[in-house]
Amino acid sequence: MIQVLMSTYNGKDYLREQIDSILSQDCEEKADVKLKLLIRDDGSKDGTQEILRKYAAKYPDQVSWYQGENIGVIKSFFDLIEKSDEKADYYAFSDQDDYWHKEKLRAGIEKIKEMSKKYQQEKDKYIGFSEKNSVYLKVPLLYCCSPLLVDENLKEIDNEMTRKNKIPSFENAVVENIVTGCTIVMNKTLRNMAKKHPPKFTVMHDWWFYLLASCYGELYFDGRQLISYRQHGTNTVGYNTSKLKEFKDRVKRFKGNRRNITNQLKDFVRIYELYLKDEPDNSVFKAKKTKQKIHIAKMLVKYSGKPGFIIKRAGLLKKTGIYRQRKVDNIIFKIILLSGSY
Repeated sequence: MIQVLMSTYNGKDYLREQIDSILSQDCEEKADVKLKLLIRDDGSKDGTQEILRKYAAKYPDQVSWYQGENIGVIKSFFDLIEKSDEKADYYAFSDQDDYWHKEKLRAGIEKIKEMSKKYQQEKDKYIGFSEKNSVYLKVPLLYCCSPLLVDENLKEIDNEMTRKNKIPSFENAVVENIVTGCTIVMNKTLRNMAKKHPPKFTVMHDWWFYLLASCYGELYFDGRQLISYRQHGTNTVGYNTSKLKEFKDRVKRFKGNRRNITNQLKDFVRIYELYLKDEPDNSVFKAKKTKQKIHIAKMLVKYSGKPGFIIKRAGLLKKTGIYRQRKVDNIIFKIILLSGSY
């Protein structure tokens, strides 16, 4: 069974279309995986809750929802993780205003099954995350795909950047998020990790799951665009016509985001220390490769916002291979880091 976790807030305009596209997924028909939808409403006042009541009444075996206090989207999704069904094999996140292509969930399920086989066949040769009632350690797995940017009427708009394949890794995750939350499909192990030690601070919930999967497990970025990602109002993605203006805006944004990214990494390291206390000696948290990744996070935190250390900063870039996906972004990031402005 796969459980889709949706957070809503004043989303009545596009909510029906979103839910209908989820209920029309072909994962049960073609992958023999049943679908359930759990929705948390974050204090809507526009009629969203009435829509949810109607869907829950119409599809009682598939749709359930609950009302929560207005705590914001990040905490709302982690509350959904906390209340998600233990019996599910897979979990997915959903926004309230997109449109899912019918094969979207099936693509994620099939890829995770494929990745899982590798570890199941060599269960004595790898290290992972311990779980109750498990005879061997399990690996957290995450699938995500590229979003198709569309307008309010689901008409395709500029997709130059979203069409490009991304190269996921922890070295990228420490400075950039390429995982769009509503494209995520994860296995139970990744969900259990996030539930056991939720963050006190993260920039966004999807970025946190990118960090978890890239540090402790495996993730796959599917270049196919299997979700129509609606842009509207303040949600609209803008593109500058002036390259100089775009460059200046990116420099300003990178500098502005530095503190949030640093705080996120601080919390990631803090939670790593909690895992160390709980896990057996052969778990992924005590593996050499994991310690090397955590060292990267610690070094970024150490030098963040502090002038000087240019030689050590240069060494950090060279030894760790930290990078951003776009060439221009990578150049800007390296300049800012070396200058001590990051």
